[in-house]
Amino acid sequence: MALAREKTPEIRHIVVTSGEGSLLLSASIHGAFSERLFDELAHGSELTFIFIVELVRQRSGWIDESLCQASLTHVLRYDQEHETYIFTPQNDPARIRRTASLQEAVQWMSTFSGLPVISLSNLVADAPYAIHMQVVLEPGLLPPGIGRFVPIRKLGGLRTDRRTIEFRY
Repeated sequence: MALAREKTPEIRHIVVTSGEGSLLLSASIHGAFSERLFDELAHGSELTFIFIVELVRQRSGWIDESLCQASLTHVLRYDQEHETYIFTPQNDPARIRRTASLQEAVQWMSTFSGLPVISLSNLVADAPYAIHMQVVLEPGLLPPGIGRFVPIRKLGGLRTDRRTIEFRY
């Protein structure tokens, strides 16, 4: 599978826009899935991606001023009984989605769009800003109680390199 061949997880397609009175962020992560991870999902493990975002105002000759920090958590698990993947965006549990398509589940898990970062009223016009972003990939444990019957296997968590996008508002 092409998704499993990518080696190092990395953040791509970062877009900073404004709308509805807020600074909005969209991004995706590539290379996060491996055959071993797909196998873990198929056998009941849960996968968590935590998108960590920090907005700073850059100040020449001074330490940058941190304006806000936020995180966005996506959780994916496989329901063996119904043969579907269940995607849960922890910051918006009303948007739980199910699909039988692994490709679609990977897409949902790996991207987010229009995340409100900060109100535009908190930004100074024509000032330099930077968004620092990193993704932590944490495989979860097997479902509760199953550890009594099956040895618990947990993959080590991964972190992407920290990406920085600079812009003027």
